[in-house]
Amino acid sequence: MKRYSGVRLIERGVYEINYRPYKKASRVFKRVKADSLQEADQVRAEAKAAASRQFQISSDGKSRLHAGLSEIWDSIDKSLQSENRPRRTILRYRKTFFRLFSEFKDKKFPNMQEASRISLTFLEEYKSYYCVDLGMQGGWRAELIVVKAIIGRMYRLGYCEEAAVNLRKLLQAPKAIKKSFPDIPVSKIKELLSFIKSDRPDYYPLMYFIVRTGRRIEESTLIERRDVVWNGIRPMQINIRAETTKMRENAPLKSLDAELEDVVRQAYKSSMRHKAPWLFLNKHGKKCSQTRVRNYLKESSLNIIGVEITPHYFRHRFFTECGKNNLPLIDVMEISGLKDVKIMNKYYSHGTVEGRANVLEKTGF
Repeated sequence: MKRYSGVRLIERGVYEINYRPYKKASRVFKRVKADSLQEADQVRAEAKAAASRQFQISSDGKSRLHAGLSEIWDSIDKSLQSENRPRRTILRYRKTFFRLFSEFKDKKFPNMQEASRISLTFLEEYKSYYCVDLGMQGGWRAELIVVKAIIGRMYRLGYCEEAAVNLRKLLQAPKAIKKSFPDIPVSKIKELLSFIKSDRPDYYPLMYFIVRTGRRIEESTLIERRDVVWNGIRPMQINIRAETTKMRENAPLKSLDAELEDVVRQAYKSSMRHKAPWLFLNKHGKKCSQTRVRNYLKESSLNIIGVEITPHYFRHRFFTECGKNNLPLIDVMEISGLKDVKIMNKYYSHGTVEGRANVLEKTGF
């Protein structure tokens, strides 16, 4: 049997990673603690970088530690592009990178010459700057994720020492706040979809797909025509590619009912007519913009049903409805593309009036 490579889940919270420190070297196997496959993969990349650095030319390593911001960002940018990261993600990295090492550094640490000189004090001050001076305390958790990812990538590319990576563990992220999502009646959802179908028929196939499958808008807008698998004239499967998903894993949609088949078929014909690679197109024959779709849904939902929602609401709604109907967890995860049960329990499980009433009914005397 062919040996696996990379990362493998051993038990909850424990992953086995393996890598070659340099070309033709024997593989190194380690068990590490991580909250997700993505985090374990990042630990693997850093361990591999640390091991391979022993065989690099020392002069090259020293010169990189004194590199300018433009050189560092160019390397990070190329690294992100090599992984086919979405443009939106790359722009987020860029904005955070220059806010951290240019805007903030120039104001608070003007004497700090190189990005490799990053310290715990520097990062703690940046936290205060971001939360207090910029007034974005509610976004610190998301900002911290990007900051840690940037430091880890700088280390793997040789632009900072291992000590900088270890600082990330000292930065405590605030506890995740589980958002409350409105319990909107099915009749209202149908009314909203009906309005979208008449007002923006180009957005309707994408929105219907998200409502029915609970998929993220980020991966839904990146589905291409080549991802649709056909059985004669019937679309029978959609291959959601790893590079478009949050967990960077393939998450194919293996089942479509008659309504979904019809929506996918119509979207495919429109894509063919405009000779575009994407499955879901806007009225100009271009890929649907996540931001514009999100803003349109916010405005139309507020006007039609009196509640402002975003496409991500339908992912939460999908899991809630599946839970209310006691649907098999493995099937729910395959349709929605969710990979981690712990994530679903932590963020996507929401109580309902009907569910609480049913509990009281079943436990009564």
